[in-house]
Amino acid sequence: MTPGRVAGITSPVKVTSKGQVTIPLAMRRKHGLAARCPVELIDRPEGVLIMKAGRRPRGRQILATLLRGGKVRGSTADWLRLTRGDE
Repeated sequence: MTPGRVAGITSPVKVTSKGQVTIPLAMRRKHGLAARCPVELIDRPEGVLIMKAGRRPRGRQILATLLRGGKVRGSTADWLRLTRGDE
């Protein structure tokens, strides 16, 4: 198999001076990451996890916020909307 097509394994990519990375085409196709598709970056002890935005259950979104130090950008109303599920 070619790099990028083995489950769980891919070729390393470099971060540009603008902080951008290129996700290999095979992975973008497999996970439905089209151009301008929103993604979330999740800070984990072992590295950064990239997920399609909005694909995690609300509880996991809240947990991710708390695990990154509980820092929520925005107002109190934004935090309440996140915890109550008001969207």
